[in-house]
Amino acid sequence: MRTGNALFIAVLVSMMCLAASAHAVSLLSSSAPGAFGVRYLPDRAVMTYTVQPPEGQAEDGAFELRVYLPQPIKWIRLDRKRIALKTCEWSGSDQQLTLTVPFGSHRLHLGWAGEGQLPPESATIPVTLDGKTIGRLRARFTLMGMEAKGQLDTSAGCAGLRLRLADGFGPDELSVTCGGTTITRWRETRDGLVAREDLLLPDEAVISLTVNHYALAGSPVAGVALDDLRGPTLASVVEDTIPEGALLVEAEDYSAAGGSPVVVDPGSHYDTHGGACVYTFKGDGAWLEWVFDVPAAGSYDLFARISCAEEFSYRLVAVDDDAPEGLGLVRFPGTGGWGHAEGEWQTVQIAGDDSGAPALQLDAGRRRVRLTGALGPHLNVDYLFLTPSP
Repeated sequence: MRTGNALFIAVLVSMMCLAASAHAVSLLSSSAPGAFGVRYLPDRAVMTYTVQPPEGQAEDGAFELRVYLPQPIKWIRLDRKRIALKTCEWSGSDQQLTLTVPFGSHRLHLGWAGEGQLPPESATIPVTLDGKTIGRLRARFTLMGMEAKGQLDTSAGCAGLRLRLADGFGPDELSVTCGGTTITRWRETRDGLVAREDLLLPDEAVISLTVNHYALAGSPVAGVALDDLRGPTLASVVEDTIPEGALLVEAEDYSAAGGSPVVVDPGSHYDTHGGACVYTFKGDGAWLEWVFDVPAAGSYDLFARISCAEEFSYRLVAVDDDAPEGLGLVRFPGTGGWGHAEGEWQTVQIAGDDSGAPALQLDAGRRRVRLTGALGPHLNVDYLFLTPSP
């Protein structure tokens, strides 16, 4: 596409020079008044017009149109129908094409290279989960590429993503978006493209596929396949106390952060430990990281005190950059509010015997715990703590 963009710019520059010269030529002229637009692309000019017949002329009549082209014409399409070149006249001296076209609203493709390929008007791309069809993407095309979108019959979780290609295609021209996550990194295989990271799926996920490629003949993607859907680990509500000997880190004492800004405002929330908390911690890929000084290697349970006015909130949990066994995507329960009233803060267990994930196996030393927002809802955090597993 870089070559095409360069040509597009060059055409615009040449047109500007023509307009500035003493012998300037017009981009277009018409024998009847109307609304016109023209766009110059690597192999063609695309022109749209709406021209109504003057009073007294038949609705199915025609008018004369003159258009500037950078090169001699090789093919013409009126809407999607190819028309004969004998219906037009090319003037090389002023690079003007004269042709007769019907009244009404139409689109002209005036080409000086290629075969006049037009993308299809639409296509349907099946989406499967472990071989079973769970939805279809409806594709719409422009000359610059394809956009496909559809809703899937899924529950929330993480899944592998594969794209089955109709023919050879560059992975740098494809992206998939779902639940606020966009996949752009691919591994090429004999069967197509495999995403280098899992796709996060909300309930009833809406998935979008974008292809940036000029003048597609059809959808380059024959199918979207999801593999090995893993539901979220559920953080369980436990007693809202801090056990003796717990390794506690205040949420506002995070060591690193990224993505959307995180707000810490002391005194803005009810009954916060240490007088402050982290809030507006969004589920849009924002992340926070805390450091624990672990005194001895062993098994540890992980807890957090949180508030959430939504039904639930999702976070990706990682320890020292890796997702521990049984973790990854974690669903935090709603607590009935954002921590502005009694009972809106609750302690939940993320890893350990009373949760859906086993205890963390940690070495002694400085261990980093990261929470990354996923799938939308906010989450407020008061503190996190570790306790030795019983």
